[in-house]
Amino acid sequence: MKQIQIIIPDRGFIYVNNILKEAKVGGLSHYKIEGRGGGTHAKEVAVGRGTMRYTPEFIPRTKVEVVVKDEQVEAIITKIGDELSTANIDGKIFVIDVPIAVDIATKNRGETVI
Repeated sequence: MKQIQIIIPDRGFIYVNNILKEAKVGGLSHYKIEGRGGGTHAKEVAVGRGTMRYTPEFIPRTKVEVVVKDEQVEAIITKIGDELSTANIDGKIFVIDVPIAVDIATKNRGETVI
């Protein structure tokens, strides 16, 4: 099993959610986060009725986390990359091994949990 973490602008969440539904991914978690990347993409914004300007250091993003079967990973990554690049949405995808998964209620372990 693998955990896929997807960090995208908020407007990209609807695309990712639809892709994961199509891939028959059962559950997902998403969080509103803020962060900064390695680039200098931040733009100056007006605050205080336009009287002050500043460049925000942290940009709002959405983080999506799902756990999937190993054989689903490449298809999901490819579909997300294709769909979001077409919609001109940037972001990052991280894939992490999940050695153990346990359903607390049923005590089931492994892929049956997802």
